[in-house]
Amino acid sequence: MKLIAYAVFVLIVLATNSAYAESVPEWIKNIAKLWSEGKITDTEFLNAIKFLIEKNIIQVEAKSAIKPATDAANIIIPNGNAEVGNIGFYIPLNLQIASGTIVIWINDDNIPHTIQSQDEKGNVLSLFNSKALKTGERFAYKFAEPGVYHYFCTIHPWRVGIVTVS
Repeated sequence: MKLIAYAVFVLIVLATNSAYAESVPEWIKNIAKLWSEGKITDTEFLNAIKFLIEKNIIQVEAKSAIKPATDAANIIIPNGNAEVGNIGFYIPLNLQIASGTIVIWINDDNIPHTIQSQDEKGNVLSLFNSKALKTGERFAYKFAEPGVYHYFCTIHPWRVGIVTVS
């Protein structure tokens, strides 16, 4: 778990627009230090990073992550995704692709999950909607038009994700 949390932290630092040590606020350095010393849990550390990304404090440059139009791209529903406050959010949380890409959600959790499209305000849309996916099952949708597509699990509605199509 520590290795995964560290890898997430390194990827975020490498992907930020200004990853200079002097530009990182002291309180962020302190959280990283507390985590590296084992004084806060992996979950607390990853939730802090997630908060920083959601509040646009850390901005992740995503241009290099765009997949070619003919590719398929995967989103993993990791084990532990159903727990409130757990680190089990979608991997990646915001998938960036080119139009024409097929996105495949893969349930690696030990309980069922759904994929339901919604608008930016959380209203359900009929664009795509999976059945309950058991462990190992997949759901695919081809994104033909550019835009920002929000989705969530109807069984665990606190689990939300985004697909950004260019």
